[in-house]
Amino acid sequence: MKSIYEMNGVERAAALLIALGPDIAAEILKHLDEMSVNKISLEIARIDTLSVEDRENLIGEFLIDLRKNRKSTFGGENVARNLLVSAFGDEKAEGILKKLTRQNLEKGFDYLAEIDAETLVSLIQNEHPQTIAVTLAYLPSARSAQVLQLLAPSTAKEVARRMAKMEKTSPEAVLEIARVVKKKYESSLAASRGFEAAGGMDSLVSIMSYMSGDQEKKLMDHFDRNMPDVSREIRDRVFTFENVVNLNNQEMRILIDEINDDFFIARALKGATDEIRFKFLRNMSRNRATDVLTDIDSMGPVRTSEIQDARDSIVAIIRRLDDEGSIIVRKGKEKYVE
Repeated sequence: MKSIYEMNGVERAAALLIALGPDIAAEILKHLDEMSVNKISLEIARIDTLSVEDRENLIGEFLIDLRKNRKSTFGGENVARNLLVSAFGDEKAEGILKKLTRQNLEKGFDYLAEIDAETLVSLIQNEHPQTIAVTLAYLPSARSAQVLQLLAPSTAKEVARRMAKMEKTSPEAVLEIARVVKKKYESSLAASRGFEAAGGMDSLVSIMSYMSGDQEKKLMDHFDRNMPDVSREIRDRVFTFENVVNLNNQEMRILIDEINDDFFIARALKGATDEIRFKFLRNMSRNRATDVLTDIDSMGPVRTSEIQDARDSIVAIIRRLDDEGSIIVRKGKEKYVE
């Protein structure tokens, strides 16, 4: 994936919407023209991964730009704070805002507050004692004490001596130390955790689940006409066997009648969740539901491939009925009253 600094405007907009989360992204897309929605949605689908750092950098730049233009906009920092809280929660939002607003040297070491003492020791134990001393000087006292206890005795003794005699250090040197330690930390994260999946296509499907039915239909029509591969993948993710839990009772009865094969239903329900089983069984007569349960118990072990084939066939029926308008495959976040 491109670096965020190599992205064009549309690509950056798509990445920012992923970082902000599907509910906020959908709300923003509501206010864009159809062409812009189509372009941005396609770029969202193309993004494979978005690292935690990229997410924070994107939102950070967004906040900075917002501050630059706050005289001509409404909300300013309050709008930015609300966006961050919605996307990350109160604690994470405060952390990001703090990193962006503190204008002193401690800013370079803020991230260290999130690192446990053992991890921090692994990052700095081979650094020069002066580097370790400066790093610990910008940590809370309790955390510095923990790190000193975990360092080799000879190193800890030398670091403590330098901290005691430390005079004013040049800002450039402090920031360089912060940069070096942070780079090592990020490399360690990348090696152990990899990237946080943005799930380009997953994110797009999730964002679409917050769109109005009309806006979602227009977007799908655009994909159907111009990007059939993207359209097919979206439909594959939207239409799944688990979608039956979002059908109302009348639609479930239509589906069951269309399947018209109780043993086939029993095979599809083999190993299914209680919620899915209940969705089928509650919309059958008592005798019919009893027969299906008996079939499930009596069929014994069944190949996973056979179960999946049965479920795929039911999904095909769901998709056809949805296209015909006989049922409506609802978005998971929506609530309906029977």
